[in-house]
Amino acid sequence: MTESTTHANYKTDLYWDILSEDTYADVEKNIGHTRTDVLTEVDGHLLAIEIQYTAIPIKSILRRMVEHTLAGAHTLWLIAPEALQNGQKVRSLNWVFFIQALQNGLIFLPGDDKMIIPARVDNSLIFKDFEIAAGAKVLETHDPITLDQLKFSKNDMFELNVVTFDEWEWLEAYLNCIP
Repeated sequence: MTESTTHANYKTDLYWDILSEDTYADVEKNIGHTRTDVLTEVDGHLLAIEIQYTAIPIKSILRRMVEHTLAGAHTLWLIAPEALQNGQKVRSLNWVFFIQALQNGLIFLPGDDKMIIPARVDNSLIFKDFEIAAGAKVLETHDPITLDQLKFSKNDMFELNVVTFDEWEWLEAYLNCIP
């Protein structure tokens, strides 16, 4: 399957950004029976970076993550913002919600200069200008972070190596929205 130009650009930009820091990086690296977009090392942890530009079956997400975990790597899913919307229509985001659940309630978006953006897609009741919008999909983002600010952990339900980010207090952000 041929990858899009946008996907290839995200991958090569991240790869060269990591290399510019004199950090190990490999592009299109085989791990088990999968091939990860970028493999690098952060704080002594192998990090398999999967850049996702289109919807992906949950079974494929799990298969890749199992292979990464068996090889001792943690998986970082970077979801291209274009994957979340198609023009003005929000796409089916079940795969995004699954990744978000695996990563302690977070997704990550690609940023500039080796930065990534912690984010959360919410599909619940929200308060906006004192009006309640039921079922609206909202993307909340945090300030960009570097790869070395990631927390390496294990998702206990699936026994998979994941990355998260602890410093964004989601509950506090929600409570600040309530009038």
